[in-house]
Amino acid sequence: MAKRTPSNDGRFLALIPALVGVLLAILVFPHDVPPDDVPLPDLDLRKLSEVERADDARAARAEASPLPAEVRALGDAIRAFDTTEAKDPPHAPWAELRAALDESRRRALEKGVDAILDLRAVQLEHFLREVHTWRKTEKSSDELEAVGGGFVRRMVMTGYVKNGVLLLGDRELRVMFKLRWNAVTRFETEPAFQPTLDEMRAFYMFDLLHPHPTEAARETLAAARKNARSQADCDALAAGERIAAEQWRLDKIDKLARIDPTYPVAYARGVALYGAAKFDDSSRAFEEWIHAHPEGPLTLRARNHLRAAIAAAHAM
Repeated sequence: MAKRTPSNDGRFLALIPALVGVLLAILVFPHDVPPDDVPLPDLDLRKLSEVERADDARAARAEASPLPAEVRALGDAIRAFDTTEAKDPPHAPWAELRAALDESRRRALEKGVDAILDLRAVQLEHFLREVHTWRKTEKSSDELEAVGGGFVRRMVMTGYVKNGVLLLGDRELRVMFKLRWNAVTRFETEPAFQPTLDEMRAFYMFDLLHPHPTEAARETLAAARKNARSQADCDALAAGERIAAEQWRLDKIDKLARIDPTYPVAYARGVALYGAAKFDDSSRAFEEWIHAHPEGPLTLRARNHLRAAIAAAHAM
């Protein structure tokens, strides 16, 4: 084996500062880098687990001790409403179902909010149990329809079922159930029924990771596919679907930012706008982030993405 001479060692050591300088230049100075994905909200998993345990305890308590008759009647009205939504008959008596549910809600409130929260926890527990069964059998039960309405149909339509596998986990399912339950019972604006900030962060995290076009956009794209005649047509439709998904994600970014002041909304908008091929708007979003955060963990990345957005805008 050849021995390294002192002169060789000296030349090697002399190169180290130059190599370090090159690496620092790569890391510090901005260069064109298209954005990859949006940042995700910070979750406090401990707080999420506390909420889940509290819901489970409510459900167990309510199962062991019967709820007031008025609250059980509200539960029956919700089940009738949800079952009808799942079956989707051509002449559903929606007005009557809505009136019965609203009247049951009024009577149940006389027994206090706490008992109604117990009811929601019980129906949430039934929902999760039935979803677990559906995951295994791929068959919807009457009970799943009674507590989840058109859940299976909605999941398939939005693309949240891939190759027979539901993408959502229990954490997202819990929040999704609460939001829909609140909407059906018209408790959306009642503070006691609102999901916590960390629950909503978990819910929006899933949305940000799984963007998809709106229902109207999906219908338009499906109609256009029937008329596609060439590879160019197919490529254009694929691009249109990606743009529609990013536009949907932009809406979720804005909604998350309204409830979570810690979320880096300008940076996230820059990423989604780049994906939607709105390069000038993407540039402005990254500039907004850099102006507000001249230093920080996302700043260099924002500068790199800004250069890529400007380049893409000039290339159009």
